[in-house]
Amino acid sequence: MTRRILAALAATLLAVAPATLHAQSFSLAGGLAMPTSAFGDAEQSGYNGTIGLNFGAPLLPVGARLEGSINGFNHKNNLSGDTRVLSATANATVGLGMPYLIGGLGYYNARVTVGSLGEATKSGAGFNIGAGLTFPLPALSPYVEVRYHQMTGDASDVKFTPITFGIKF
Repeated sequence: MTRRILAALAATLLAVAPATLHAQSFSLAGGLAMPTSAFGDAEQSGYNGTIGLNFGAPLLPVGARLEGSINGFNHKNNLSGDTRVLSATANATVGLGMPYLIGGLGYYNARVTVGSLGEATKSGAGFNIGAGLTFPLPALSPYVEVRYHQMTGDASDVKFTPITFGIKF
């Protein structure tokens, strides 16, 4: 009996979700990207730029955000060149009032350029997890966010934490 009720509830939610789920806002963010672990031994702090599309349902504290990001880092130890990481992620958000949690999975591409030696590229899956704080202002919704990103597989040494400031409109 309980399974039938749960199945009926799940079916109802799945049927209603597409009608209530809608794009609520776009987001633009930028800030500081800090390399961590062994990646931080080779790279300096750099920049982050992000654009996103935010989805949610009225009266529910959960939502989703699709994002594209670029992060750039210069090499340490007088080594010329840089590392650029592009990512496309799908994230879940959970609102806790003004603060929120965010995390998700995505596709990452890291390109390392070393002076005249050329460049190497690593691509693959990755994940991110973090938290943010939204400030309720009338016209725009500014926010600050901290997230940990890590590529997986052969590029699991690519780990960084952007601290971004953004707006949702």
